[in-house]
Amino acid sequence: MENYNCLQTIMKNRNLSYKKLARMTGVSSSTLQRIAVFEQSPTQKVMIAIARGLRMEVAEVFNLEWRK
Repeated sequence: MENYNCLQTIMKNRNLSYKKLARMTGVSSSTLQRIAVFEQSPTQKVMIAIARGLRMEVAEVFNLEWRK
């Protein structure tokens, strides 16, 4: 599985700050920032919270590609 985080691009396209995204998702802004710059891997629960807050699918936010 290849995992590429599209969070920074989505935030830029939607003109979202970490603070605003934190309010939308319930995930702290510091955690969001660490995830966006690849300093922290998100848990499944956090990925779902971020995707729901953005009203997107998890696979769209994190560009999950399944391979055999």
